[in-house]
Amino acid sequence: MSGLTPYIVLAVVAIVFFIVCYALFRNSETTTNGESHITELPNDEVSNITPYVDEPTKMDTDELIVSIPNVDTSIDTSVDKELNVVEPPSEENNIIREMHEPDIEDTFALGESPAALEEENHVEAELTQMIGTDGGAKLEPQGPSLLEETRLFDANEMADAIHAATETEEEGLGPWAQATQEDNRVELAMQPFMASFGTVHSDAIAHVESITRKALAELEITKITEVQGLLQNIVVQEALLGMQKAYATTPTPWMKMTALEAFIDVAQCPKSSTHYLVAFDALLILPHLTLGHFQVMALLLLLQYSRNSNNYGRLHFQHYVAKYIEPFISNLPHDSSFYRQLDYLRCIQWEREQVTLTQLLSNSYPFVFNYRGFTKEELLHATGGAGVNPRFVVRSLNSNLYKLAVVDDSLTSKFFRQARISNPSIQRDLISLMKSKPTSFTGSEARQIMDDISPVLSDVATLYDETPMSRMSLTMLGLYLGRAHVKAVIGEEFDISYWL
Repeated sequence: MSGLTPYIVLAVVAIVFFIVCYALFRNSETTTNGESHITELPNDEVSNITPYVDEPTKMDTDELIVSIPNVDTSIDTSVDKELNVVEPPSEENNIIREMHEPDIEDTFALGESPAALEEENHVEAELTQMIGTDGGAKLEPQGPSLLEETRLFDANEMADAIHAATETEEEGLGPWAQATQEDNRVELAMQPFMASFGTVHSDAIAHVESITRKALAELEITKITEVQGLLQNIVVQEALLGMQKAYATTPTPWMKMTALEAFIDVAQCPKSSTHYLVAFDALLILPHLTLGHFQVMALLLLLQYSRNSNNYGRLHFQHYVAKYIEPFISNLPHDSSFYRQLDYLRCIQWEREQVTLTQLLSNSYPFVFNYRGFTKEELLHATGGAGVNPRFVVRSLNSNLYKLAVVDDSLTSKFFRQARISNPSIQRDLISLMKSKPTSFTGSEARQIMDDISPVLSDVATLYDETPMSRMSLTMLGLYLGRAHVKAVIGEEFDISYWL
């Protein structure tokens, strides 16, 4: 009997264990089927609980369905204060939103829609152009270039046997030998710079080598004899030294492009051209110019000497400010000494009267700023009920009326051709309608309009009016450097041959 005692004890323990497990599982099942038990959490932990929200598959303007799991009402009501209830947008909210959002989807005024802006950005005529050069033929310099005048031989018909032998020898060189010859050409072109300065930092030498190599490549100089011929002309040698000094002094991408272009102009333009003289003068003063000087000249060029024919609506003007104004305001100087330096370097000239930025804009874009516009009914009446394609109508910037998508009288012929309006009588009526409600673009109203277009434009107007910029204009040298800086920064070319 004593031998069975351990087995009996083991059986009793097993039975007790199964009874306890059964009781526990049954209690858990009863709690699940009955009322849920929620452990109360501290307030700071409960406030961090984010309710689950089903994302609606379709948004309706009158109804927003939100799904939240069932929560026991025994939770403290203070939790409700932490939940943000999303209400459907009311009619009043819609009206407020429409007042603050630009109306660019007006089916009657699609000329300033995003689609129209994107389409016009791919048209070459959209580019900002110099005033007075519309449709004008570009003047090409006459006569041989200075580079051709300084060559020691004719590249096509070389009579000298030594030059012919040198050319044959260099053409037969392998890649490594050609690289060595190129280094020799660059080293030779750098000799005037190295001889002019006793001590040159290694970084400056690297910059000089970089721009010199680029200059020889732009001139397509591939022989050592051509470099020798280039350096025999003292003027070209001085221009080369000026280019190297400018980039060594200010090793920036925009200075490299400006100095390189000025040297190429000196080397290739004939001596009889004004372009040649202006480019040479530019190389002489480049080492003394800073980014602030260049930005002043670039802005004066863009604001006083050019305009964009697509600036007839708010969206287009915002694009213009972002592309043509904002890249040139980072280092605009406030100190009048900067402007006196530009005067001393003969880049600017002083005018008798001040011309504010609002006056400049009203002169360049009279239909945009000097007239309030017309109503739909007036437009239909002027066209005999035919109306105008919505693509050529925009919202007015200074009223709640409408305007034609044109900036001034000089572009109306092009506008009527694009809008397919050939009736002379309707054309005259439309122009008269555009001018029927004149207004003055001055004072606080003008500043508010500029601020609505872009706060950047309003800030530039303040700086322009309060600094000497409003009382100066550019000389030929200033136009040349301003054009070069615009090209270096935004990659857009301006034809200034009208002033040179």
